[in-house]
Amino acid sequence: MTPAGSIAPGRLALAARPALPWSAGISLAVGFFTPFTVSLVGEMPVGECVLMLVAGWLALCILLNRTWPNDGLREPYFWMLLAAQGLAIAAYVVSDFYRDSAQRDMLRGWARMGFLGIDVVVVAFLVGCHPRNFVWMLVGSGLGDAVSALAFGALFGDIWKFGLALPLTNLALLAAPVLGPLAAVGGAMTMGLVNFGMDFRSLGGLCVLVAAVTALQMVPRALRIWVAPLGAAIAISGVFFVYQQTQDGAEKRATRSDIGRTAMVQAAIEAFQESPLIGHGSWFSNSDVYDNFFLIQIESARIAGVGGFAEANSEPGSVSLHSQILVALAEGGIFGAAFFLVYATGLGWGLWFIVFRRPWDRLAPLYTMSLLLAAWHLFLSPFSGAHRVYIAMATGLVLILVAESRASRRGEEAA
Repeated sequence: MTPAGSIAPGRLALAARPALPWSAGISLAVGFFTPFTVSLVGEMPVGECVLMLVAGWLALCILLNRTWPNDGLREPYFWMLLAAQGLAIAAYVVSDFYRDSAQRDMLRGWARMGFLGIDVVVVAFLVGCHPRNFVWMLVGSGLGDAVSALAFGALFGDIWKFGLALPLTNLALLAAPVLGPLAAVGGAMTMGLVNFGMDFRSLGGLCVLVAAVTALQMVPRALRIWVAPLGAAIAISGVFFVYQQTQDGAEKRATRSDIGRTAMVQAAIEAFQESPLIGHGSWFSNSDVYDNFFLIQIESARIAGVGGFAEANSEPGSVSLHSQILVALAEGGIFGAAFFLVYATGLGWGLWFIVFRRPWDRLAPLYTMSLLLAAWHLFLSPFSGAHRVYIAMATGLVLILVAESRASRRGEEAA
């Protein structure tokens, strides 16, 4: 028998009952408060504090009832993520003691990994209550981003890129599909043009990819694998064409951004190659990884003829290398990146399932954008602060798709 209050096995994504108000409200609150931070060991998102409170309540329920509250916590992929995170934390501990990392950086590094694991558990529980809770988290996150930027100012003063772009893009991807897949393609392309025009290149490119995937989903599933290469070529060509048409006057800023990202990636790769098993410890506090990053950045800037970057041997301060998986590899070695390797596999599978197996519905464009954005962040964003919550949200989406896939296979077998 299924425990009271849970969803029958395999029905995580297809439950017929409406979303429970309390779980939807919590999901909305998690998303809304994530852009706001409080200073603890480091900068902690308030939304993560909400997740910590739910985690305490959830642990008490599990101890008292001696059963899992719902199928979100029973999925094999969920347990793979937890096992991988346990291995990663152990690898970080070994690396930090071996490298004699600073105590403060040890605490920050271990706390970051521990909080990420707890976030994954609670988000899995929330999407297990009802899959629409993932959408509530996205809606809340968009509202929080907008309110934070309008009330307190946006990073670098760019209110579009660091405040309004993603919320309005997700809103368009929610609203346009109501009119059908063709409208969804048009909505995604429109937001792609807007984001390129506002100099948000990465989000503009992802919007074009969402439009291409949506168009591909209109093709019968048996033919998608054959049409996909042509669609990918057209989408990539479209990204480059639109980018060239909308970047007048932004070349220097784009060059500076590219130099910074490339230097971060190169420094992290070189650090991993130097110590692939042990790593360099949390935040590289007792290594020359940051110095190497500054040197690569300055040399690349000199070649490109742009300036304004920090010199080598500068204090890193709040600088963090922007790559979730590469930083984990560089800090904790191959075992320190265990979680992100399993996470990357889940994102890749989720995109494959949406593109080639899943029938189109009104949430497909939003799901596609969420997975593509998570994959982008995996390689080109840090995993501190709010990004921990966003990683957990992406794992929740993968769990939803895993349950959908299982239910689909069972339906096909029954037929």
